[in-house]
Amino acid sequence: MKTAILALMISLIVAPAAVAQETQPGFVISLKNGSSIRGRTLARDESSGNLRLTMTESSSGAPKSYAVISMDDADAIRASTADSDSIVIKLQGGSELRCKEFGLNGDMVTIKLGTASKIEVRWDNIESISFK
Repeated sequence: MKTAILALMISLIVAPAAVAQETQPGFVISLKNGSSIRGRTLARDESSGNLRLTMTESSSGAPKSYAVISMDDADAIRASTADSDSIVIKLQGGSELRCKEFGLNGDMVTIKLGTASKIEVRWDNIESISFK
């Protein structure tokens, strides 16, 4: 009986954290092996081309945990939550694109602007990617 109550207490403590992580706004990177990774901040290492997804941050905004993902392993990147949330891709020269999802193909980023429209942009032409 004590074991069952202890297990119930632990599940009640852990469940809100799991739900909060599931509904937290940010990026979801779908991998080619079928799994996905969630995080808040996305950056690309120019020397290696790998993506760095910050999953937890300190109160000052410094990364506490992150995943490094090879571009070859990533299939698509999308916004993780509500319809009002979107990914903002700022291009060099001042233009910006808003989307819900984009795909990766080597040095090209395929930005999905709607159900039937998409454009391709080279990584070199992207200034930043943020979540709003």
